[in-house]
Amino acid sequence: MPDHAATPEPVREPARPAAQAPAAQAPAVPAPAAQAPAVRASDQERDAAAALLADALALGRISAEEHSDRLEAVYQARTRAELVPLTADLPAPEPGRALADPVDSEPLTALFSKIRRGGQLPVPPHSVVHARFGAVVLDLRHAVFTRREVVIDANSFCGKIEILLPDEAQVYDTGTALFGKRSLPGKPPQGGTEGPVVRITGRSVFGHVRLMRNFKWPWREWR
Repeated sequence: MPDHAATPEPVREPARPAAQAPAAQAPAVPAPAAQAPAVRASDQERDAAAALLADALALGRISAEEHSDRLEAVYQARTRAELVPLTADLPAPEPGRALADPVDSEPLTALFSKIRRGGQLPVPPHSVVHARFGAVVLDLRHAVFTRREVVIDANSFCGKIEILLPDEAQVYDTGTALFGKRSLPGKPPQGGTEGPVVRITGRSVFGHVRLMRNFKWPWREWR
Protein backbone atom coordinates (compact mmCIF):
# COMPACT_ATOMS: atom_id res chain seq x y z
CA MET A 1 0.00 0.00 0.00
CA PRO A 2 1.38 3.35 -0.85
CA ASP A 3 2.53 5.43 2.14
CA HIS A 4 0.37 8.44 2.82
CA ALA A 5 2.38 11.62 3.40
CA ALA A 6 2.12 12.82 6.97
CA THR A 7 0.03 15.92 7.35
CA PRO A 8 2.22 18.65 8.70
CA GLU A 9 1.06 20.13 11.96
CA PRO A 10 0.18 23.79 11.88
CA VAL A 11 2.89 26.04 13.19
CA ARG A 12 1.77 27.75 16.35
CA GLU A 13 3.05 31.16 17.08
CA PRO A 14 4.28 31.69 20.61
CA ALA A 15 1.69 33.23 22.86
CA ARG A 16 2.08 36.92 23.24
CA PRO A 17 1.98 38.27 26.74
CA ALA A 18 -1.25 40.01 27.55
CA ALA A 19 -1.04 43.78 27.39
CA GLN A 20 -0.79 45.23 30.82
CA ALA A 21 -3.13 48.00 31.79
CA PRO A 22 -1.32 51.24 32.46
CA ALA A 23 -0.67 51.77 36.10
CA ALA A 24 -3.18 54.04 37.76
CA GLN A 25 -1.75 57.47 38.38
CA ALA A 26 -2.32 59.33 41.59
CA PRO A 27 -4.72 62.23 41.16
CA ALA A 28 -2.93 65.51 40.66
CA VAL A 29 -2.99 67.65 43.76
CA PRO A 30 -3.89 71.20 42.78
CA ALA A 31 -1.34 73.76 43.77
CA PRO A 32 -2.49 75.96 46.63
CA ALA A 33 -4.13 79.08 45.30
CA ALA A 34 -2.13 82.18 45.91
CA GLN A 35 -3.78 84.42 48.45
CA ALA A 36 -5.31 87.42 46.75
CA PRO A 37 -3.51 90.61 47.71
CA ALA A 38 -5.42 93.03 49.90
CA VAL A 39 -6.98 95.75 47.78
CA ARG A 40 -6.20 99.24 49.03
CA ALA A 41 -9.15 101.45 49.95
CA SER A 42 -9.48 104.85 48.33
CA ASP A 43 -10.37 108.14 50.02
CA GLN A 44 -13.74 108.00 48.28
CA GLU A 45 -14.46 104.55 49.75
CA ARG A 46 -13.49 105.72 53.23
CA ASP A 47 -15.73 108.77 52.84
CA ALA A 48 -18.62 106.53 51.74
CA ALA A 49 -18.21 104.37 54.85
CA ALA A 50 -18.03 107.49 57.02
CA ALA A 51 -21.24 108.81 55.43
CA LEU A 52 -23.01 105.55 56.24
CA LEU A 53 -21.86 105.82 59.86
CA ALA A 54 -23.02 109.43 60.07
CA ASP A 55 -26.41 108.40 58.73
CA ALA A 56 -26.65 105.58 61.27
CA LEU A 57 -25.82 108.02 64.07
CA ALA A 58 -28.49 110.46 62.87
CA LEU A 59 -31.10 107.66 62.82
CA GLY A 60 -30.13 106.35 66.24
CA ARG A 61 -28.76 103.02 65.04
CA ILE A 62 -25.41 103.57 66.80
CA SER A 63 -24.40 105.68 69.77
CA ALA A 64 -22.14 108.70 69.66
CA GLU A 65 -19.32 106.75 71.34
CA GLU A 66 -19.63 103.88 68.88
CA HIS A 67 -19.72 106.33 66.00
CA SER A 68 -16.47 107.95 67.17
CA ASP A 69 -14.72 104.59 67.50
CA ARG A 70 -15.89 103.34 64.12
CA LEU A 71 -15.14 106.63 62.39
CA GLU A 72 -11.59 106.60 63.67
CA ALA A 73 -11.19 103.02 62.42
CA VAL A 74 -12.62 103.99 59.01
CA TYR A 75 -10.06 106.68 58.38
CA GLN A 76 -7.26 104.46 59.67
CA ALA A 77 -8.27 101.60 57.35
CA ARG A 78 -5.82 100.84 54.59
CA THR A 79 -7.70 98.08 52.72
CA ARG A 80 -11.27 97.38 51.65
CA ALA A 81 -11.33 94.33 53.90
CA GLU A 82 -10.76 96.56 56.93
CA LEU A 83 -13.75 98.71 55.97
CA VAL A 84 -16.25 95.85 55.61
CA PRO A 85 -16.82 94.94 59.30
CA LEU A 86 -17.26 98.60 60.26
CA THR A 87 -20.54 98.90 58.33
CA ALA A 88 -21.55 95.24 57.89
CA ASP A 89 -24.35 95.47 60.50
CA LEU A 90 -25.87 98.62 59.00
CA PRO A 91 -28.61 98.49 56.35
CA ALA A 92 -27.89 99.74 52.86
CA PRO A 93 -29.18 103.28 52.26
CA GLU A 94 -32.46 103.68 50.45
CA PRO A 95 -32.02 104.44 46.75
CA GLY A 96 -32.13 108.14 46.02
CA ARG A 97 -31.88 109.24 49.66
CA ALA A 98 -28.95 111.51 50.43
CA LEU A 99 -26.76 110.45 53.33
CA ALA A 100 -25.62 112.77 56.08
CA ASP A 101 -22.38 114.61 55.52
CA PRO A 102 -19.71 112.65 57.46
CA VAL A 103 -17.50 115.71 57.92
CA ASP A 104 -18.56 119.21 58.86
CA SER A 105 -16.72 121.36 56.33
CA GLU A 106 -18.56 124.60 57.08
CA PRO A 107 -16.32 127.56 58.00
CA LEU A 108 -15.85 128.07 61.73
CA THR A 109 -16.35 131.76 62.55
CA ALA A 110 -16.07 133.57 65.90
CA LEU A 111 -17.49 137.09 65.67
CA PHE A 112 -17.33 138.99 68.97
CA SER A 113 -17.40 135.59 70.63
CA LYS A 114 -15.29 132.60 71.63
CA ILE A 115 -15.64 129.13 70.12
CA ARG A 116 -13.99 125.87 71.18
CA ARG A 117 -13.88 122.62 69.25
CA GLY A 118 -12.25 119.42 70.45
CA GLY A 119 -12.57 115.71 71.06
CA GLN A 120 -12.75 113.07 68.33
CA LEU A 121 -13.97 115.45 65.68
CA PRO A 122 -13.22 114.50 62.06
CA VAL A 123 -10.84 116.90 60.34
CA PRO A 124 -11.77 117.40 56.67
CA PRO A 125 -9.11 117.77 53.98
CA HIS A 126 -9.63 121.54 54.03
CA SER A 127 -10.90 123.64 56.93
CA VAL A 128 -11.58 127.37 57.19
CA VAL A 129 -11.41 129.25 60.50
CA HIS A 130 -12.20 132.95 61.05
CA ALA A 131 -11.71 134.98 64.22
CA ARG A 132 -13.05 138.54 63.97
CA PHE A 133 -12.93 140.42 67.24
CA GLY A 134 -13.20 136.97 68.81
CA ALA A 135 -11.29 133.79 69.59
CA VAL A 136 -11.26 130.23 68.27
CA VAL A 137 -9.63 127.30 70.09
CA LEU A 138 -9.31 124.24 67.85
CA ASP A 139 -8.07 121.19 69.76
CA LEU A 140 -6.91 118.53 67.30
CA ARG A 141 -4.98 116.35 69.75
CA HIS A 142 -7.66 113.64 69.70
CA ALA A 143 -9.16 114.47 66.32
CA VAL A 144 -9.71 111.97 63.50
CA PHE A 145 -7.75 113.10 60.45
CA THR A 146 -9.61 112.14 57.27
CA ARG A 147 -6.38 112.54 55.29
CA ARG A 148 -2.77 112.23 56.31
CA GLU A 149 -2.29 115.80 55.03
CA VAL A 150 -4.87 118.48 55.80
CA VAL A 151 -5.01 122.22 55.21
CA ILE A 152 -6.38 124.72 57.72
CA ASP A 153 -7.04 128.23 56.43
CA ALA A 154 -6.75 130.31 59.61
CA ASN A 155 -7.70 133.99 59.29
CA SER A 156 -7.60 136.35 62.25
CA PHE A 157 -8.73 139.98 62.17
CA CYS A 158 -8.42 141.66 65.55
CA GLY A 159 -8.88 138.21 67.01
CA LYS A 160 -7.03 135.09 68.10
CA ILE A 161 -6.87 131.51 66.81
CA GLU A 162 -5.24 128.75 68.85
CA ILE A 163 -4.73 125.32 67.25
CA LEU A 164 -3.62 122.50 69.55
CA LEU A 165 -1.86 119.82 67.50
CA PRO A 166 -0.93 116.19 68.20
CA ASP A 167 2.64 115.78 69.45
CA GLU A 168 3.62 113.83 66.32
CA ALA A 169 2.09 116.28 63.84
CA GLN A 170 4.25 117.89 61.19
CA VAL A 171 3.37 121.56 60.83
CA TYR A 172 3.95 123.88 57.89
CA ASP A 173 2.76 127.48 58.12
CA THR A 174 2.59 129.38 54.82
CA GLY A 175 0.28 132.13 56.06
CA THR A 176 1.01 135.84 56.34
CA ALA A 177 0.72 138.51 59.01
CA LEU A 178 0.04 142.24 58.75
CA PHE A 179 0.38 144.08 62.05
CA GLY A 180 -0.31 140.66 63.52
CA LYS A 181 1.49 137.58 64.80
CA ARG A 182 1.87 133.93 63.93
CA SER A 183 3.44 131.52 66.44
CA LEU A 184 4.75 128.06 65.58
CA PRO A 185 5.59 125.16 67.91
CA GLY A 186 9.29 125.03 68.60
CA LYS A 187 9.80 121.34 69.32
CA PRO A 188 10.06 118.82 66.47
CA PRO A 189 7.43 116.08 66.21
CA GLN A 190 7.88 113.02 68.37
CA GLY A 191 7.70 109.47 67.04
CA GLY A 192 9.21 109.95 63.58
CA THR A 193 7.31 111.14 60.52
CA GLU A 194 4.20 108.96 60.82
CA GLY A 195 2.03 111.73 62.21
CA PRO A 196 -0.43 113.88 60.27
CA VAL A 197 0.80 116.74 58.10
CA VAL A 198 -0.97 120.01 58.93
CA ARG A 199 -0.53 122.94 56.56
CA ILE A 200 -1.67 126.31 57.88
CA THR A 201 -2.60 129.09 55.48
CA GLY A 202 -4.46 132.35 55.86
CA ARG A 203 -3.72 135.83 57.19
CA SER A 204 -3.40 137.48 60.55
CA VAL A 205 -4.30 141.20 60.57
CA PHE A 206 -4.04 142.90 63.97
CA GLY A 207 -4.52 139.41 65.34
CA HIS A 208 -2.72 136.28 66.43
CA VAL A 209 -2.59 132.73 65.04
CA ARG A 210 -0.89 130.38 67.53
CA LEU A 211 -0.04 126.74 66.82
CA MET A 212 0.79 124.62 69.85
CA ARG A 213 2.25 121.14 70.20
CA ASN A 214 3.39 119.30 73.35
CA PHE A 215 0.73 121.21 75.27
CA LYS A 216 1.79 121.45 78.93
CA TRP A 217 -0.85 123.68 80.51
CA PRO A 218 -4.05 121.62 81.07
CA TRP A 219 -5.44 124.33 83.35
CA ARG A 220 -5.78 126.58 80.29
CA GLU A 221 -7.67 124.13 78.12
CA TRP A 222 -11.27 125.07 78.90
CA ARG A 223 -10.98 128.58 80.20
